[in-house]
Parts: sequence; C-alpha cells; structure tokens
Amino acid sequence: MEKFVSIAALVMLAYAIFGAEREPAGEPVELASATIAPQQERMVERAGNGSVDFVAQRAPDGHFYADVRVNGSTSRMMIDTGASSVVLTREDAQRAGIQARRGEFTATAQTAGGEIALKSVTIDRMALGSVDSRNVPAMVAENDLPISLLGQSFLERVGTVEISGDEMRLR
Repeated sequence: MEKFVSIAALVMLAYAIFGAEREPAGEPVELASATIAPQQERMVERAGNGSVDFVAQRAPDGHFYADVRVNGSTSRMMIDTGASSVVLTREDAQRAGIQARRGEFTATAQTAGGEIALKSVTIDRMALGSVDSRNVPAMVAENDLPISLLGQSFLERVGTVEISGDEMRLR
C-alpha cells in the first residue's frame, strides 16, 4: 500500500508541473522542483452551490472512497486531498468517453516504482453526489494505477472539505 501511496503522490506532483507550464513532449520532469500556483491566481469554477454536501466514511484501510460520475459514467475513486489532480485509470477514462491512445502519453513522472506515462485531459463534467463541476483538468495514467484518484483539480472547487473522525464532508 505504501508503494501505491508513493506513486499516487508523485503522479499528482507531475500534474502540478504539466498543468502550470507545459514541458516539451516526451521530456521527463524533475518532480522535486514542482510548484503549484496559488488558488487565487487561477480561475476555478466552483463545484456545487455551497448548500449541498457529500459525506464519505473512512474505509478500513484508512482512506476515503467515493463513486464519482465522470461524463455520465460512474467510477470508484480514492479521495486524495494531497493529490494535485484528478488522475484516471485508463479503464475509467475509456468508460467516460475520454480517449487515451498509445503515443498520447507524453507526460512522465518518476516514481519509486519507475517512470509512469501520463496524458493531460479535461473532464467535461464531474459529480460527487450533488457536488458537481465542469471542465476539470485531469490526467490519465497509461498503466500501473490500481484506482482513480480524486485530487485537488476537483476538490479545490469545493467550498469546504472537512475531515472529522472517520467522516469527510465536502460542501
């Protein structure tokens, strides 16, 4: 499980680099130099209306999971408040109508388990219960991602993310 968490964290850092400034296609990125632009400098569409909320219970493994609608299809995702981006498995991307073909994975991230290839995409619509948003930046992992991650490119659009005990509430 530690290997998965390490890979997930590094994939999210790679998004921060590729989302802020594009590197030439196929060039590896130094993850240690990743920076994320402060939220006030970006135009971010808010999710939900501030009065609806979504509640997730902590799973036995200590993480929070949710069924998330991506372009109308449902995918099980780990809610990762430390992840910079939504990262879809290739299977979840295909189910949501997001094409990811060989040769399109031009972004890379170096992880403890080796290099991972990524493709930058925009999700037309994402919804977590009644909390939804449009035009969400995301990444698709070519291989080796056991579950999709719901990261900050969606969560930053939520007014409040609160963890209390074994409950996470998004409003």
